[in-house]
Amino acid sequence: MPKCNGQLKTMRLQAKLSQNGLARKADLDRTTVSNAERGVEISELTMSKLASALSVELEKPVSAELLMK
Repeated sequence: MPKCNGQLKTMRLQAKLSQNGLARKADLDRTTVSNAERGVEISELTMSKLASALSVELEKPVSAELLMK
């Protein structure tokens, strides 16, 4: 299972989203976003959902690979 690097929080803040806001856009629980930002292992599906939600908000492509350690 992948782990997120520090890019997730940085990109979330660039998108001006709270953890709860990103979670809603990615159809995830806020604790999942928090865990991902802290480096807890998450599923590839979760990683993909986060990348997709950030891509929409930042209006640029964000790949799941960019968010992984």
